[in-house]
Amino acid sequence: MKFRQMVQRVLAKRQIPAPKHFQQCLTKPHLLLLCGTVTIASLLLVGRSAYNAFLERGLDLEQQGKLGEAVAIYQSALRLNPTDAFTSYNLGSVLEKQGRLEGAIAAYQTAIQLDDRYTFAYNNVGFALEKLGKTDGAIAAYQKAVAFNPGYAFTYTCMGDLFSKEQKFDAAIAAYRQAIQSDPNHALAYNHLGLALRKQGKLEDAIAAHRQVLRLDPNYTAAYSDLGNIFALQGKLDDAIDTYRKALQLNPKSAIAHYSLGLVLQRRGQRQAAVAAYRQAIALNPTNGAYRSALSGLQLIVR
Repeated sequence: MKFRQMVQRVLAKRQIPAPKHFQQCLTKPHLLLLCGTVTIASLLLVGRSAYNAFLERGLDLEQQGKLGEAVAIYQSALRLNPTDAFTSYNLGSVLEKQGRLEGAIAAYQTAIQLDDRYTFAYNNVGFALEKLGKTDGAIAAYQKAVAFNPGYAFTYTCMGDLFSKEQKFDAAIAAYRQAIQSDPNHALAYNHLGLALRKQGKLEDAIAAHRQVLRLDPNYTAAYSDLGNIFALQGKLDDAIDTYRKALQLNPKSAIAHYSLGLVLQRRGQRQAAVAAYRQAIALNPTNGAYRSALSGLQLIVR
C-alpha cells in the first residue's frame, strides 16, 4: 500500500480530520515536506503503525535517491519522537550517502545513546570515521560492534580491511580469521585473508584461502583474479592464464582481469593475444595510463 493511501485510511478509520491542504501534501513530495510536522502529529495520534508508515515514506524516498527529501522527513520525525533510535540510524545512513560524514556520525551516535547495543550504528560510525581518516576511532567503533554482537562477521572483515590499509597484516589476518570463526561461510573474509597472506609472502596459504572462497561461491570472480595473480608471482603462467580466463567468463567487463591476462600472455610470448587483452582493458577503462603504456610498449616490440 502506498504511503498516501495508508495515511488516508488510518485517518478516516479514526475519524481524525485531515490538516488543511492535506491531499496536496500527500500527493506532492515537496509539499509533504512543508507540512510534514502537522502530518506526523496527526499520525502520532493514531499510533505507532501510522507513524511507521511515515518512516516507510522516508525509506522509499531514500531508495529513489531523493536523499534531501528523506533527510527532511527523518528530521521532522525526530523532532516529534526524539527517542526513536531506528530513525536516527536511518538519518545517519542518508547523510552518509550524501557525504555529510560528520552529521552522519552525530546521528549514529544519537542512535547509540538511545540503544547502546545498536551494533549496526557502531559499525557505521566505524565506516564514517574510516572515510575521514580517523583510524583509531574507526577501530574502536568496530570493536564496540563486535563486543555486542560477536557473531557479526562483517565487522571483523571491516577491521581486517582497515588493518590491511595500514600495512598491519598480522592484525588484519587475525581479524579475518575471527570473521571466519564467527561465520565459516563468509567468503569475503576468506578472500581478503588470501590477499593479506599474499602480502606476507605466504603464497600457498593464500591459494588455500582463495580456493576456499570458490568452494563456497564458484562464481566469485575476484577470487579467480586473485589466484591468477599468485600463480603469476610463482611463474605458473599457464595456471594464471586459465584462472584469469575463468574470471573473465564470469565478468567479461573486468578491465583489470583483461590487463592481468595481457601481462601473463606477454610473458608467455603470446604477443598478439596480449595486445588484444590490453585493448579490451583500455576499451573498458580508457583513462588508465598503465593499460595504455603496456599496449604501447608491446606494440613497439611487435613491430
